[in-house]
Amino acid sequence: MNRTLLAFSLVGAAVLATNAVQAQGMPTGREPGTEPNRIFTPTTAPNWTPTAEGAIARQQIHDAGYNGVTMLLRNKDGSWEGQALKGDTYYLITLDPAGHVTQR
Repeated sequence: MNRTLLAFSLVGAAVLATNAVQAQGMPTGREPGTEPNRIFTPTTAPNWTPTAEGAIARQQIHDAGYNGVTMLLRNKDGSWEGQALKGDTYYLITLDPAGHVTQR
């Protein structure tokens, strides 16, 4: 009888301890200040996979005298925008579909 009582009390203590730990550390899935019942879904980063067209655009920007091309994105009109290093300064640059590089 003592063993049964000891077993029940150990199981009960384990269940209580588990519930207390879960109540303290479990995320709710909501960000503070959002509506109740609305799940927060983080946005994903854009696809930064290099393409052949992106490599050609980088080469044209490099040929225009810039180095360290970053954040290169293609616009709907076929132009490219990004950042590039010239000397010791980064510039916002645009590569138009004709291959001309301009600083903004």
